[in-house]
Amino acid sequence: MKCILVFCGLWTFTHCARILGVFQMPTFSHQIVYQAIWQELALRGHHVTIITSHPLKDHKLTGLKEVDVSEATLKAKQENSFVGFMLKEQNVYSRVQNLFEVHYRLAEAVLSDKAFIEIYNASGAQFDVVLAETLVSPTLYALAAKLKAPLVGVSSLGAWIGVHYAIGNPSPPSLYSDMLLPFHRQMTFSEKVVSTVYYIWVRYYLNFEALPKCDQIARKYLGNDIPYIQDIEKNMSLLLLTTNPILYEPRPNVPTVISMEQMHIKPVKPLPKDLKQFLDNAKEGVVYFSLGSNVKSINIPEKLRKVLIEAFAELPYKVLWKFEADDLPGKPENVLIGKWIPQQDVLAHPNVKVFVTQCGLQSVEEAVARGVPMVGMPFIADQTRNIQRLSEEGAAVGLEHTTLTKEEFKNAIFEVVNNPKYKQNVKRLGEIWVDHPLPSLNRTIWWIEYVIRHKGTKHLRSPTADVSWFEYLLIDVILVLLTIVSLALFILYVAIKFILRMIFGGRKLKQN
Repeated sequence: MKCILVFCGLWTFTHCARILGVFQMPTFSHQIVYQAIWQELALRGHHVTIITSHPLKDHKLTGLKEVDVSEATLKAKQENSFVGFMLKEQNVYSRVQNLFEVHYRLAEAVLSDKAFIEIYNASGAQFDVVLAETLVSPTLYALAAKLKAPLVGVSSLGAWIGVHYAIGNPSPPSLYSDMLLPFHRQMTFSEKVVSTVYYIWVRYYLNFEALPKCDQIARKYLGNDIPYIQDIEKNMSLLLLTTNPILYEPRPNVPTVISMEQMHIKPVKPLPKDLKQFLDNAKEGVVYFSLGSNVKSINIPEKLRKVLIEAFAELPYKVLWKFEADDLPGKPENVLIGKWIPQQDVLAHPNVKVFVTQCGLQSVEEAVARGVPMVGMPFIADQTRNIQRLSEEGAAVGLEHTTLTKEEFKNAIFEVVNNPKYKQNVKRLGEIWVDHPLPSLNRTIWWIEYVIRHKGTKHLRSPTADVSWFEYLLIDVILVLLTIVSLALFILYVAIKFILRMIFGGRKLKQN
C-alpha cells in the first residue's frame, strides 16, 4: 500500500508536464523509435509538442501537438545525398564531415519553420524538458538553453564518439570503436591504430570546425543569450540510446546514459487480405527481402538487382520484396512486390523462413523480436557492425553486395533456411534482449519523468564531463613527474660530476 501511495505521489508531481521534442532526421526507421516515446508521454497526460517529419496525426491524443517539418527536412537530406556519402565504401572522415553538413541543413530547416518559430520565440514559452534527437550535431540542443529547460538526448542508434566525449563517458579508442568504424569487440593492433588516429582527428574536427559552425547556426536563430553549444551538450541531463548487449560492446557508462531496445515493437496485427493469402499459400516457405527506408531497393545498382532477380527465380520459395515502384522488370513468378509492407506483421507469419535485410538496427530488432533468422547485406552506417555481430552469434549470414554472385546469394539463403541453428540463435537473442526488470518503454518514460521531477540531473553529472583530454589522459601529471625525475637525474649528474672533479682534480693537483 505504501509503494502505491509513493507511486501516486510521483505521478501527481510529474503530471501534465510541458514537453518539447525535436526529431529532425526525416527517416521512418529513426522516427518510429521516437514515436513510441512521445505517444506514451501524451497518453500519460503530459502536454507534448513535437517537431517531426512523421507526425502520428492521432486525434485521440488530445495533449499532443505535432509540427510537420517533413518537406523542409527531406529536401535538406536529399540535397546532401545522405545515402550516397554514408555508403561503407566512403572513408570515415568524409562520412563524418558530410553527416555534419546534412545536420547543419536539417537544423536550419527546423529552426526556420514558421510554426516552430512561433513556439520557441513566444514570450510565454515554457517547457519542463526538451527531448532532442541525438546523432552527431548538437545544434538543436540550444533550444533547451533558450527555453531554460533540462535537455534529454534521444538516439535511435548508439552514440557517436563526440557525444560520449561531451557527457564524460569513458571511451578509450583501444577498447571501444566508434559506431562509424567497422571494428568491434577485441580489436587487432592495426585496428587500434586506425581507431586512435580517428579519435584524435574527431577531437580536432569537433573543436575547430564542427562545433563553431553548430554554435553559429544556433545563435543565428536563437540569439546570443545562450551558452556555447559544447557547454550545452556537456550539461545534458539524460542520454537515451537504442542499444543492446549483443550488437554493442558492454561498456561502463555514466549514470545519465540509459539503454533502450525494441522500443517500436508492436503487438502483431492482422495482415491485409491479399498479403495474408500470399503468405498462407506459401507452404514451401517465404523469403522476405527489404533494404529499409534509407537505401531502398529501387536505388540499388542494376548489376545487383539482376543477381537478386536471377537468384530468386531459382529458389523453391515464395519471395516477398519491398520494392518502391509499381513494376519490377524481369520479376519472377514466385516474387510479389510491394511499395510498403507491414514488416513486423509479415515477420510474425510462420511461413517466413528468412529475412534478407540491410541490417539497420530497427530491422534487426524486428527480426529478433519475431524470431526470424537473417541474411545481411550492409550498405551504410552501423550496418556492417551489426551483421558482423549477428554472424558471430550464429543468427545470420553476411554478404558483400558489391561482389555478390547468384550462387553465393542462393547458398546463403539455403544455409539459413535449412540449418536450425540460425532460428535457435535468433530466439536466444530475443530472450536476452527483453529480459529486464521493466519493459523498455516504461523504463524510458520513468527516466524522462525523473528529469522532470528533479529539474535535471546535476546530482548525477559525471565530473569527467568537465575534464579536458589533457587532464583525462594524465598528460599534465606525467609531464610534472617526468620533469621531477629529469631534474633529480640532472642534479644527481651534476653532483656526481662535481664529486669526481673534486676527487680526481685534487689528486692531480697534489701530484703536480
